[in-house]
Amino acid sequence: MKRCIITDQVNSDFEEALRKCKKLGYTHVEVHSLWGKTIETLSDDEVSKVKEILCKNQIQLTCLATTLFMMVPLRQTDILSKFSPGFAVSEGSYEDHLLLLKRTLDIADRLDCPNIRIFPFRAPDNRIIIGDDDDQFLIIEKLREPVRMAEKRNKVLLLENCPYSHLPKGTMTKKIVEHFQSPALQLLWDPANSYRAVKDRIPRKYLNSTLEEELKLIYKCIGHIHVKDYKYILHEPKPFKHVILGQGDIDYKTILRSLKEKDYHGSLSLEPEVNAPDTIVTMIVFNSMMETLNSRH
Repeated sequence: MKRCIITDQVNSDFEEALRKCKKLGYTHVEVHSLWGKTIETLSDDEVSKVKEILCKNQIQLTCLATTLFMMVPLRQTDILSKFSPGFAVSEGSYEDHLLLLKRTLDIADRLDCPNIRIFPFRAPDNRIIIGDDDDQFLIIEKLREPVRMAEKRNKVLLLENCPYSHLPKGTMTKKIVEHFQSPALQLLWDPANSYRAVKDRIPRKYLNSTLEEELKLIYKCIGHIHVKDYKYILHEPKPFKHVILGQGDIDYKTILRSLKEKDYHGSLSLEPEVNAPDTIVTMIVFNSMMETLNSRH
């Protein structure tokens, strides 16, 4: 299992982020945004700069954490809320995002990166239940061309279960990945996203599994994992609070142990979503978790 982290979680300055990663023993990173732009919208000169900085620091890129197909309506009638200005995200039509994917595949080739993160379309404000069979059918139809494009370029699209999308739980994204049966589409599992999924919006058949049970159900589809922690605080306007890894509600020690038992060889990529000092603490805690895990026979 490879330890990894999304660079803008560490520092908005790419070189400084890599310096801190290297100091803490992280040899692999994931990139979402650089210089105020999403990775999929970087210019050729900026891509060259990324490659130069990665080579200089001897750090490998595991995933381009794009925002492709997030701010795209699944249906023409869908009304989508904007993200906060602090989160860089690509907008535009479905056709615009296909062009961005083509561009991203070129960037992935130049940076020797095997994986590209995508989303299962933004959950709309004007529908309550999301991710039902009809939604999944439409998602499958819209992902046919992206999967074909990735297959042609020998890249892997990682479909993330995201609480802001139609498919917040890993058991939901699994349905899409299983349909294609393609090495070019795998699951990006974020157990914290599954944990905080809004239960009133999800079909009942996806509500019953614990995170450990979910892992057993989806394991064969997983190509990449995001790691962050939440603490649920009752009566707060936003009850799910990002906290330092190990201080929240998610039992990562059990999850990591299960992954080791299943011989998982992919990346475990930190996405702490906490302030800069707490991100460094989270990286250190994660190092300790992994060292403890690897010391067991």
